Amino acid sequence: MSKSQVKFGTHEKFPLIRAPFARRGSVYYVYEDFYKHGQLKFGMAKHAEMISGTDFLFDIEFLANGIPVPYEYYADEGSIKLTHGYRWVEIAITDRQHLRVRGYEAGVRFTLNSSNGNGARALRGTRSLKDVGWETEFGKYGKLNFVPIVGSLHIESPYSYEKGVYERAEFEFIADAKTRTFDGAIHEYDGDELYPFGEYEPFDKLVADNKADFAEFKAKYRKVAKGYEQAADYAIYTVWSYRINPRGYIKSPAIMFSLQWAIVAASWQQSYNAMPMQRDLKEAWRQICLMFDYQDERTGRVDGMLAFTGAAASMQPPFQGFALEFILRNVGDDFISAEEAAKMYPKFARWVNYWTTYRNAGRGDDVTAIFSPHESGWDDASNFQDGFPANDPNNLTFLVLLMECVALLAKKAGDIAVSDEWYARANKLTQTIIDEFWDGEKFATMVKGKRVDSMSLADFQPIILGKRLPQHIIDKVAERVLAPGEWLTEIGLASESMKSPLVTFGISFVCGRVVAPQNMIIAVGLQAAGKQKEAEIIARLFCDNVKEKGMILGFAPYDHFPLTGEPAPDQPMPFATDGWPWTTWCANGFLTLASSVIDA
Repeated sequence: MSKSQVKFGTHEKFPLIRAPFARRGSVYYVYEDFYKHGQLKFGMAKHAEMISGTDFLFDIEFLANGIPVPYEYYADEGSIKLTHGYRWVEIAITDRQHLRVRGYEAGVRFTLNSSNGNGARALRGTRSLKDVGWETEFGKYGKLNFVPIVGSLHIESPYSYEKGVYERAEFEFIADAKTRTFDGAIHEYDGDELYPFGEYEPFDKLVADNKADFAEFKAKYRKVAKGYEQAADYAIYTVWSYRINPRGYIKSPAIMFSLQWAIVAASWQQSYNAMPMQRDLKEAWRQICLMFDYQDERTGRVDGMLAFTGAAASMQPPFQGFALEFILRNVGDDFISAEEAAKMYPKFARWVNYWTTYRNAGRGDDVTAIFSPHESGWDDASNFQDGFPANDPNNLTFLVLLMECVALLAKKAGDIAVSDEWYARANKLTQTIIDEFWDGEKFATMVKGKRVDSMSLADFQPIILGKRLPQHIIDKVAERVLAPGEWLTEIGLASESMKSPLVTFGISFVCGRVVAPQNMIIAVGLQAAGKQKEAEIIARLFCDNVKEKGMILGFAPYDHFPLTGEPAPDQPMPFATDGWPWTTWCANGFLTLASSVIDA
């Protein structure tokens, strides 16, 4: 059987190879296979399996007279449309656990095709639901119900009794002979009941509703600087389409890191996502507070990553204070009521005290000793090359800002004495960071009382303390990160100095690549410290690259290693690391820089 071939990139700036087509509130996505350019695939995010290792993926084939034919596609926030001459197929996703698909003079076939080489092994069985379609069960992946609204549905699912599996699973929507059109729905659910979707609305209304929903979501963001408007639309679309409804372990709407790859709502990223939402402060505040819905009442611990099926064991840094302080600096604190402050400041306080109790360095103060690079945020940064436990100034800096937020919220709640105590703790820890971790050139991580000899960009992240730092430290940080030949590149700040022998642009996060969160954090920190010019240089370099390359988390700044001149090996694609998929980390980092740092 011939495969459909897409002339990708015909209409849009970016094909769907890295960026999926999706919709707010749904777990469905459509993307183009990296290795089989031209093959659109259909999957779901709810089972949290990456596309490189799941049995639940469908090939999408465009049919003319029942035969697969080549097609072009175009996607926007309303729908994705596949065309072959005058024939077309269109898919629109709802936020009610189903999608719609229609076509003219065409049909469409969804074929189950595991990325593990297991074919249709995920299928467990099919049955007719009389007037409401064909229900298909996929074990741990849940159920789908294929419903023909106009036209008919044809299913091929031969079973091998010898192998004990289905050999093939094909679901084909066929046009009505008189109207030459078809219209259908695919519902997804886990139990025995279909999600209450109401009556099927006219398809055009669904497309219009999707566009209106996106426009409403877009209004949450400040306008970006001139020249970045189209990129901002892509960024906001990424966030909108990755925002999922409450389901399973997830109690309230959350923004996923990715849909095809790292299908998690990461703890610190929920606050990161809030930073550019300055036209909807209620939603920004909800994002910052979201992870406290999962806080352990006894210890104060906050989960590191959420998936539909549960929480991951790893922890992530206390980012909430940095995000909130940034928003307060831009718009003030009037959006937080006294009642809301009284509700939340004890939760913020327990989160601080978790770190200063269960990660305490044993010195009799609030200095922590972290056990993993994830607790700092920088998974493979060179400042952790000497191992753990480590006294990390980045973790301490996040704690300072979180302490100050506890103090502010306590003050707004009327607990002045409590507020004063928290401000005093924050001031003391700030002075400790300055006195003990600044070595005259950088903020050094310490292991067993010895400074780590690192060339990581992370060594400058405490600049987010802004004007709490002495001017000579602010000046030195600005001078060093913008010095030619080290961290500054033509596309932003590299995560490791180009003079470091540890630099890699391959399968890594922050040991050489130019990554969104570090560029955003350093630029915002320099701005807070009064270095607007330097902050804007970084922001423009990074945003200019994103505008051309898309919402990728990390970029290789060169095709060779500047220290040795040796060519940098290509990163294998696709791979669930910073250089591959579009992520909300990059999207929100771009939006923060383009709306609040450039031309600020």
